[in-house]
Amino acid sequence: MNWLHTWSGFAFAWLLFFIFVTGTVGYFENEIDRWMKPEIAIVNEPIDDLTILNVAQQQLTANAQDATQWYISYPSTRDPYIDISWLQPANKETGSSRQWHEKNLAPNTGELITTRETSGGETLYRLHYNLHYVPVVVGYLVTSLATMLMLIGLVTGVIIHKKIFIEFFTFRANKGLRSWLDIHNIFSVLPLPFHLMITYSGLILLMGVSFAPVVDATYGEGQKMHRQLYDETQAENTKTQFIALPAENLSLEAALIDAKSRFKDQAVSYLGLIDRNSEQPGFEVWFDAQEGIEFATLITYRVVENKVQIEQATGKKYSAAEVYDVLEHLHEGTFADIYLRWLYFLSGLLGAGMIATGMIIWVQKRKKQQTRFINVIDKLNASVVVGLPIAIAAYFWANRLLPVQMASRAQWEMHSLFIVFALCCCFCLVRAPEKAWQNMLWLAAAAYALIPLVNMLTTKHSMLASLQSSDWLMLGFDLSMLTFAGCFAFAAVVLQKRSVITSSNSHIKQTVKGI
Repeated sequence: MNWLHTWSGFAFAWLLFFIFVTGTVGYFENEIDRWMKPEIAIVNEPIDDLTILNVAQQQLTANAQDATQWYISYPSTRDPYIDISWLQPANKETGSSRQWHEKNLAPNTGELITTRETSGGETLYRLHYNLHYVPVVVGYLVTSLATMLMLIGLVTGVIIHKKIFIEFFTFRANKGLRSWLDIHNIFSVLPLPFHLMITYSGLILLMGVSFAPVVDATYGEGQKMHRQLYDETQAENTKTQFIALPAENLSLEAALIDAKSRFKDQAVSYLGLIDRNSEQPGFEVWFDAQEGIEFATLITYRVVENKVQIEQATGKKYSAAEVYDVLEHLHEGTFADIYLRWLYFLSGLLGAGMIATGMIIWVQKRKKQQTRFINVIDKLNASVVVGLPIAIAAYFWANRLLPVQMASRAQWEMHSLFIVFALCCCFCLVRAPEKAWQNMLWLAAAAYALIPLVNMLTTKHSMLASLQSSDWLMLGFDLSMLTFAGCFAFAAVVLQKRSVITSSNSHIKQTVKGI
């Protein structure tokens, strides 16, 4: 069992660390999006829902008359701004493909605001399951395999540590390998329910790809059959009723007024107009959910037989789909408020720490061998454990330093992340292991500490300006970067002191031996 725990964890340790870090960052993808689009105009004062609708509808009418779908995003705590988006159909004459467009609106004037092209928080979040630069299916399969080994590592870890909960309250400082084992135990046990939930749910969410041969054998081959299976298994129960609203009066405004009268205490999150320019368009009103793990309530208005019908989804038809939904919402934390979201984030960091300490323990147990292979693994551990955070910092730097009008700008932000990651690996390989860890930690501290300064020099968003304008997301991001910088600097100082003590002890031993 010890062997299984060790090698199930070590086999994909670097990839699992990558998955945990990028997935954890994704819990704040909306906040990262706001920072990476500094041109966005935030809403500081309450605005009437109908006023937002009228302003947004004017811009959509002027700029998206041919679109098949319209959406209006209302300000919220995590997204304190007004966005409009539309789906532009393909145009054979111009050769343009079917594409979504998104614009930000100035809350005071209603003017369109063009934001810089950026990969944003969503692309960073997607790294934890599509891995980038590889076909999507390959990314899913590799991630599924790594997740399965992670689950094996968690279960075997609980089994082999018979006193796991007793040892949780034990920490022996300055004891070398024993100290690392205690830290590994703390990082494993404290958020153990989270680790089990996030790993198992991640495995289930990808089973549509990892178990594709089962679907092929029992339902039918090809993407069309897979899509049909998904649509049937994920079918919703709906509640419909006709209302006393003249069919000719149905509009986004009428739908909004009626929906608000039915859900008086819920905030509007989106308005949508789907199947535009068709015989039976749909008017959608999305509300923020107030309880449970659902993140939204949807009401759809349509004209059916010359009467207005409203339809509300009430849950999945099948139990398996309900279980899948629960696991999906738990995994993504879409329902979480700010406090629970931070708990998700900290639990994810502890998961990354658990993997990192496991990698360090693997090297420490074999360090006496002093082989070139062990030294290389030690150096690569430093390049992954500290190099990945540095690469993410470079991603943020690229957002501010790349020219705003640069072609393929969003792609080059992501290229910057992987280029810096590769450079970190090369740097660590040519340094002694101890020096590599120290140098990388100081570099990480500097990279994160300078992000608020770069933000101030390249935009109008200094921390003082963000405070004065009540731009809490921008301010919170900058303060978080300084916090991370402090953590890396603290780790560098501790490691440097221990290195000095170890060198002194070694020198004393050599002197005594010489005498």
